[in-house]
Amino acid sequence: MKQDFRYLRIVDGLLQNESYQLLQASEDLTQLWFETKENRKTKVLRIARKDFTWSNLLERDMEHVHRRVATLRKQWLKKELFIQNVYIVDDYPLNQWESVLHSYEERKKVFIDTVLLTEQEDESSYEQFAQNIHIDYDSSPLGDEELSLYHERVKQNVIYVMNKQKKKEQDIFNRGKPFFAYIFLSIQVAMFLFLELNGGSENNLTLLEYGAKYNPYIVEGEWWRFFTPIVLHIGLLHLLMNSFALYYLGPLVEKIYGRIRFFFIYIFAGFAGTLGSFIFSSSLSAGASGAIFGCFGALLFIGRAYPNLFLRTMGYNIMMVIGINLVFGFVVPGIDNAGHIGGLIGGFLAASIVHLPKHKRLGMQLLTLLFTITLVTSLLIYGFSEKNIEKDTNSALSIASQYIEKEKYDEANRALAPFIENKSKDSRVYFLASIVKFQENEIEQAKNYLEVAVKYNNQFHEAYYNLALIYRELGEFDQAKDAINQAVKLHPNDNQYNELWQKLHNKSS
Repeated sequence: MKQDFRYLRIVDGLLQNESYQLLQASEDLTQLWFETKENRKTKVLRIARKDFTWSNLLERDMEHVHRRVATLRKQWLKKELFIQNVYIVDDYPLNQWESVLHSYEERKKVFIDTVLLTEQEDESSYEQFAQNIHIDYDSSPLGDEELSLYHERVKQNVIYVMNKQKKKEQDIFNRGKPFFAYIFLSIQVAMFLFLELNGGSENNLTLLEYGAKYNPYIVEGEWWRFFTPIVLHIGLLHLLMNSFALYYLGPLVEKIYGRIRFFFIYIFAGFAGTLGSFIFSSSLSAGASGAIFGCFGALLFIGRAYPNLFLRTMGYNIMMVIGINLVFGFVVPGIDNAGHIGGLIGGFLAASIVHLPKHKRLGMQLLTLLFTITLVTSLLIYGFSEKNIEKDTNSALSIASQYIEKEKYDEANRALAPFIENKSKDSRVYFLASIVKFQENEIEQAKNYLEVAVKYNNQFHEAYYNLALIYRELGEFDQAKDAINQAVKLHPNDNQYNELWQKLHNKSS
């Protein structure tokens, strides 16, 4: 009973000290786990009321402690973790127990400092121990009945602390019922069906028509393309993957942040994902991936606001999922990882701006808002710069070629116009532009574009051949012969080139 009393006094002192956070308690209160900080380092204290007749029983318990702390170290993403393992026992084990303690002092970055406090130690030893861990310890004696009442009071205190922590966590993770998550899910499914009925969700021209991210059109002023890609998906697999992710992740984030905050986070993260893609990728793209990664970013913000809670609950799993997805995006071609990273950062910044419900840090929120505005403005300025526009040439050429095949010459012109206006030095731009102008019967302009094309690339035999055709059409036969001579010289085995060469030279002779 003396040891029961001492154990309860230490537990009571730990519960009353705000530096110690209760992590876990056994149902019979014979062991409790606490978390604390020491010199800014996380430390675990485990106190147990045990009795070990033999050292093998102590070893078995030490193995349990080590496994538990090793798991915590991984969950908390710690390089190493220290634990003070305290046993309140009646007496020491009978055989060589010291070697057991020594064998568990350091294993796999887990450091265990074990203390056995027996009945033989006087009260001063317990008072000194309490002083070392910075808790109060009252050694006033208690009778049997008082001890029973005291035990019940400590038990109720443990239950109260655990319920209080549980309620706090529930308040954080359950702010309301999800609404917008399901709305966004419904919209993206509906838009997929709409695309399938209007040309196909994997048809670039259909995607372009209905709002996919396409850098040249954004540069021309179609700013809404920063947002419309959020609800468009390219193919059934893309839709299914993002829909499953949104179905499981979206409601969780909306429960934590509430409807209005979630709406802002999701939309801003989607915008940030498109902005990242706009800056770093020239591909035509669409999908809710940026917004979904923004949900991950919002969960990461909880790690900033409540680091211990985050690491104890979801932190390890969330970071693992983010890491795997980002690595997957870098390894597998065709995945717009710039959009994923942009969405992740956007979600974190949006969550930092709105913060969690009933939590206000106006100074930090305002600084984050100003930083976000500055960052977005800077990226937009760079995105609309001539240097960044030039990287989109290949994408524009692909789109323009598809429009030419469909005989949609106005759209082909539109796709190429930003590069001609910016005086691109890519000869392919002017070659395709000449085809469009020729089909529109603007022969003189087609000739001008081809002359620019061979100026920037004097090895462009197709351009020389087309130029020869146009010169012949305009009656400029000397220029036509010069052009076909260059084409045949660069590509002597082409039958079309040789046939035109024969016609021009026979005509002249």
